[in-house]
Amino acid sequence: MSEIKLEKERIRGFAGLIAGGLLPLNEIQKFKEQFAKTNIKILLNAINVNFAALIIIKNGLLTVESIPNKPKENLKKKKIGWDALMAMDTQTYLALAMDRLPMSKLGLKLLTGKVKVKGLRKLLILKKMLILLSESE
Repeated sequence: MSEIKLEKERIRGFAGLIAGGLLPLNEIQKFKEQFAKTNIKILLNAINVNFAALIIIKNGLLTVESIPNKPKENLKKKKIGWDALMAMDTQTYLALAMDRLPMSKLGLKLLTGKVKVKGLRKLLILKKMLILLSESE
């Protein structure tokens, strides 16, 4: 007989940082109500570290998984089924999180290829989540 693995998989690296910031949304009733019928996967890839963060919202419950970003095949849409993708280095993520990166500079990074975005309309859900998080504090 095979053993059932009851141990929860450890969230590693960049994904752990993202989880620490977003998982408190599960305790906010307004989040549960607004995202009750939402099923979406958002992949945040910090290109200069070893793990990407896959944010999964399913029926009002948010979870974060860490995905090894090497080899690149691990992050393919066909493999993990993400709906939106944002890829950049960790310094840019931190600058965005701390509101130290103006939109003009972000636009320039998009044009030069330092920031990659796919599924922009779905990424707006991430913005809504961050607004909810800031309102609850």
